[in-house]
Amino acid sequence: MKTTYIRHILAGLLIIAAAQMSAQTFHSGYFLESMVQRNELNPAFGAQSNYIVAPVLGGTQIGLHSNFGMGNFFFQRGDMLVNGLSSQVSANEFLGGLPTNNQMEMSIEIPLVSVGFHAWGGFNTIILKERSFAAANVPSTLFEFLKLGQNSQGVARYDIDNLSVYTDHYIELAFGHQRELPALEGFSYGAKVKLLVGALGGSIDMEHIGVDLSQNRWYITSEGSAQLSSGMHLVYNENGDITNIAFDSYRLGGLGLGFDLGAAYTPEALPNLTVSLALTDIGFISWIDMERAVAGGTFEYTGFDEVGAPGQPEASKQLEDLLNNMSQVINVTPTAAATVTNSLRTTLNIGAEYAILNRKISFGILSSTRFGHPYTYAEGLAVVNFRPLSWLHLAINGSASTFGGALGALINICPKGVNIFAGCDYISPTTKFGAQGIPVNGTNFNFRAGFAFTFGHRN
Repeated sequence: MKTTYIRHILAGLLIIAAAQMSAQTFHSGYFLESMVQRNELNPAFGAQSNYIVAPVLGGTQIGLHSNFGMGNFFFQRGDMLVNGLSSQVSANEFLGGLPTNNQMEMSIEIPLVSVGFHAWGGFNTIILKERSFAAANVPSTLFEFLKLGQNSQGVARYDIDNLSVYTDHYIELAFGHQRELPALEGFSYGAKVKLLVGALGGSIDMEHIGVDLSQNRWYITSEGSAQLSSGMHLVYNENGDITNIAFDSYRLGGLGLGFDLGAAYTPEALPNLTVSLALTDIGFISWIDMERAVAGGTFEYTGFDEVGAPGQPEASKQLEDLLNNMSQVINVTPTAAATVTNSLRTTLNIGAEYAILNRKISFGILSSTRFGHPYTYAEGLAVVNFRPLSWLHLAINGSASTFGGALGALINICPKGVNIFAGCDYISPTTKFGAQGIPVNGTNFNFRAGFAFTFGHRN
C-alpha cells in the first residue's frame, strides 16, 4: 500500500508560507485585571465584574503560524517567480535559507457561551467553545532530498526524521472556580474541569524515512504510522493504493477530559508584586475506532527518470510530477481500527508583575511553554501595562519565542456595563513584503478582538 500525504504536506506548507499569520494564545492581556477572559490563561485570576460574553464576537481567534516565509520557497528571476526546485535556483540558495525543521500550525477558537459570576465564596466561569488545531513539522532534509537527490552521482543517502502532521477539532465545556485562601492573605487559586467532545482528529507520524538511491533504483526504509478518526478516511484506487485523505461530515469521534490549575500570590510584605503559575489543558481525548495504518520495512522503487535534466518540463511541472511520484515512495499497510487516547497540549505559564504609581503602570514578565504533539513551543514575554483611567487600560509587549522575536499591543475599554478589547500579538518588526504584499520571510501576526457585557462590579 502507498500514500500521497507528502504531496499534501508540501502544498499546505506553501499555502501557510503565503498566508503568514499566527495563532498562539493571546498573552497581551495576562496582567490586565480588567480583561474578563484572562482566566483562560490562569484560572486563579478572577474578574472584577460578572460578565456575559457575546457568542462568536466575544473573542474569536483565527490564525496561522510558521517559522518560514514565501521567500524560502520562491525566488525572483527577472520578472518571474520560480520555486526552489528550479534549475535556476542553486542548492545553496534554496536549502541554505530553510530552518532545520519547517514548523507551522493553524488554530481556531470560537466562544459559543462564556459567562463569569461571583458566587459560592469565589468567582465562577462556564465556557463553551469550539477549538481546532493543526500542525506540521517537515525536516529540511526532505527538501534536500527533492533538490539534490535526482542529480546525485553514485549512491546518496538521506535520513528524513520526524516528519509529522497533526490535527484535532473538538467542543470544550469548561466549569471553573477561583477563590482566595483565608489562611494566607494575598493568595488565590483556581481550577477548571473541561468536558471534551471530539469531532475530528488524526495524525501522520513518520519517525524515519531512509533513502538510498543510485542512478537506476532507490531503496526506501520507512517507520511510522497514521491514524484518522471518524470524519476522515483513507481513499484507495483500483490497485489498492492509498491516494488521498477524504473528509466526511462531522460526528462524534471521541470523548475527553481536561483540567486547568492555577495560583497567584501577592506577598503582604511586597504589595506591589504578584507572582503566578498555571498549568492549562492537562488531560486527554480518546478517539473511538480510529482508522489506522503503519509503515515499515524496505521498499524498492525504480520510477524516477532524469528529473531535472535538460529538456525536461519547467520547474513547476517537475515539482508536480515529482510529488505525484512520491506517492509510491512510502509503503503503508492498514491495520485494525482501535480506540486511541491522545494527550492534550499542556501549557505552563509562569508570570510576575510589579506595579508602581498606585497601579497606574506595571511591568510584567511571562514565560509560556506548550508541551505536546508535534513539537514543544516556548516563549518569553515582557509587558508594560498602563492604566491611565479606570475604564482605559493598555499593554505593550515584546516577546522572544521558538519562532523568533516580535512585538504586541492591546487596548481594553472597560467602563461599567461593557468590556471591549482589541490587540495584536507577535508582530515582527523585521517582516519583509514582496511586490504582491505577501511576507517573504517568517513572520508572526495574531489579532483578537471581542466584547462582553459586565455587571456586579467589585474592586
